[in-house]
Amino acid sequence: MTGPSSTHVLITTDLDRTLIFSQRATCELGGALPADAVEVADGRTAGELCHAARDSIAALPVNVRMCVATSRSVARLMRLRLPFAVPYAIAANGGVVLVDGAADPQWAARTRRLVSRAAPAAQVRAVLAGSSAVAGSVAPWLVRMGDSDDMCCLAIVDPALMGAERVSDVVSRCHDLGWEGSLVGRKLYAFPAGLGKEHAAAFVAGKVARETGVVPRRFAAGDTEHDRLMLADADVAWVPAGCELAAARRARQFKVTEQPGHAAAAQIAREWVRECSPL
Repeated sequence: MTGPSSTHVLITTDLDRTLIFSQRATCELGGALPADAVEVADGRTAGELCHAARDSIAALPVNVRMCVATSRSVARLMRLRLPFAVPYAIAANGGVVLVDGAADPQWAARTRRLVSRAAPAAQVRAVLAGSSAVAGSVAPWLVRMGDSDDMCCLAIVDPALMGAERVSDVVSRCHDLGWEGSLVGRKLYAFPAGLGKEHAAAFVAGKVARETGVVPRRFAAGDTEHDRLMLADADVAWVPAGCELAAARRARQFKVTEQPGHAAAAQIAREWVRECSPL
């Protein structure tokens, strides 16, 4: 790599609790900084991006391509109003790749094949909800269900009421249906087997290479197990202090920020700029 004219960078970054934070997450994690709302739900601020991270992202050179990589469904991703260009986006934990806001047809075909091998999403949503044969009966640990989606099933739960044994049971039942279940904080997810941010990120990197004629240098950031393999594939990867991955021994290969929350997002974005500056 000889310089900006021949070097391209692809940044694949998780959103929630990596780059943007709800007010609830800020209170829980700390690291508060001045921030603006980037998501509003039911008239209330649901997600914020700090000014420091926003300004660093704005300072990235033109040879950098941004790709947000989230477990959110496309509908939930589209609720965000990010103050920077996102030519690529990964949604539904790798189930969807968007290019300039439109679904990539090649990736969509791959996802359709995976979804066709799994049980219908309605069955999985019933498992996440803890539905029983009694009409209208759901588990006491269920707070609410997320948006209905064929490839991204989500339930907001009370982990204390659910317990590790119940989580294991739900994950096992999802597996029997051809889905992969996981609990991330209060969010109980299930995705068709075979999805993964790491696969979608590699696909996007290949597109960038074909478009530019140069294999891009890859940066990544994330906070949960959903992100781990995507981070491992990157040339440089960051995780926020206080997150699930930062607490795991296998996170030693990643850069862990000094502080959590918005302060972590600010440091990560600042270091993106720094890592790009000598290129």
